[in-house]
Amino acid sequence: MTFFNSRSIRPGSLSCSAREPDRLLRPGDKAWEGVRKVIRIMKLQDSGRRLPALCLFLMLLSILLPAGCKERETSSATGVQVKSSAKSDSRRVGYVASPLLGPLYAAGTAERRWETVRFGTAGDVGYALIAGEIDAGFVETEKALELLKAPGGETLKIVGAVQFPYGATLVVRKDLKLRLTDLAGRHIAALEPDCIINHQFNTDARRLGLDPKKIRYSYMPFDQMLPALESKSIDGALVKAAYAVLAEFQGHKVIYQNWDIDAGGDECCPASIAQTEYFLVVREQAPEKVKPLVEALTAAGDLPPSKIREAVSQQLGYPKEALEQFPVAAFAVVSDEQRKLLGEKRCLILH
Repeated sequence: MTFFNSRSIRPGSLSCSAREPDRLLRPGDKAWEGVRKVIRIMKLQDSGRRLPALCLFLMLLSILLPAGCKERETSSATGVQVKSSAKSDSRRVGYVASPLLGPLYAAGTAERRWETVRFGTAGDVGYALIAGEIDAGFVETEKALELLKAPGGETLKIVGAVQFPYGATLVVRKDLKLRLTDLAGRHIAALEPDCIINHQFNTDARRLGLDPKKIRYSYMPFDQMLPALESKSIDGALVKAAYAVLAEFQGHKVIYQNWDIDAGGDECCPASIAQTEYFLVVREQAPEKVKPLVEALTAAGDLPPSKIREAVSQQLGYPKEALEQFPVAAFAVVSDEQRKLLGEKRCLILH
């Protein structure tokens, strides 16, 4: 099972919790300065006296590190990091920083009855859901399906989905200056040979003067393509549009797009999954407890796209201008087709 990812601590910082990467001891903190003083003492001492100093260091660290972790910071809908002031009956919603979660960032700016908690990975959101640390969480589609099958996943249900318009997009690595006609001999990742995205791209490439047979293809899942770009294992990736947004967020470049593709056009891209980027997964609970959140997420769909882009920009510090070339994501309650795919018992239906 690939759902659970190994955790790491950022270089140069002490993490209070792998599930809360923003809560760190930083220069200027009292706890941090205390640790630095002990380190300076150890450097000045000779090797015979370092062992007692090391013991003192570990004792202080055990005291100071929890002190630095006492205050949880949560993200407001406007993107400002604020201390939690939610009421005791509020819902706690986990998420990862993604430009595809615009509906969450824009939802319920007034009278909000939930707090958002940012995590480093979808795996961490899943751990927190199973452990009962949060009440709901946005988990990437495939990982959400794995989560439901994981030990403890039987207590979880899917209540809705964040969807993004489909489309074929070719992204090239950030360090390369390539045009479409320069791709002959280049190494490009694609989902699989017999996929509607590939068929559309090959048709457009021939029309624009590129022989697609001269491209070196490697086939892999979409979620492996961006890491492959980052590691320079490939020169480009043929992805659905949602992954193009993520690629732009990482600095890579879009050189081809075609929006005239319908999800579900072949077996590799079923419509109920292909346009779903995140499932909203909740712990078993009375429907009325999550209803305010779901209603606010749904209502965000009535906002002008510019408001969604503004919310994404404020939350992530991403330029609004870069978002304007893409449509915006929308939230919808779980559909009849998704209920058939997931099973009635795995879905929470709100009335």
